[in-house]
Amino acid sequence: MDVALLVLDIQKGFISDKAQMPVAKHQIVPMLENVNRIVEKADNRGIPVVYIGNEYDPKQFIVNFLTKNSALKGSEGAELDERLLRVNDIYFSKNKGNALSNSELVSYLNANEVKRIVIVGLFAEGCVAATALDSIRRNFSVTVVKDAVGSSNDSKREKSLNYLNSKGIAIIDSSQVIEMFLN
Repeated sequence: MDVALLVLDIQKGFISDKAQMPVAKHQIVPMLENVNRIVEKADNRGIPVVYIGNEYDPKQFIVNFLTKNSALKGSEGAELDERLLRVNDIYFSKNKGNALSNSELVSYLNANEVKRIVIVGLFAEGCVAATALDSIRRNFSVTVVKDAVGSSNDSKREKSLNYLNSKGIAIIDSSQVIEMFLN
């Protein structure tokens, strides 16, 4: 398979009841249901599912201020949320918005001959956008699943998805990506 599913930042610091930088509450359950369904279908088809999480060093003062210390390395907030379906232990940490800033992730994608990336997770206007845009720059074909990404509010999510679409990134819903995985 030349496709991989990137599951970005579904961490306690963003979606738990104690989240310090929360996703809009009404987005969490539907997003998680869609992400978990996509993860299951991808895994059943042998498509690599790659989990990625923020782990900010305490010395990253600006990013920690902006994220309200929600994903400090080693903290509970940096842990993947227990409601997220885990089908493997393929996990890469990052300390920047763009997941491809982790060279080990890039090496993994190249070693597995990945050409197409499907992105789900958080935040549409932040890490999802940064990862999608850099993926395009690196000549990956990129799809973002609109009902499997979250944001702090609906307006930011929609604005981000529209912007990404204007940059050549496919924006589809979870039923379409599940069909894509089945074909």
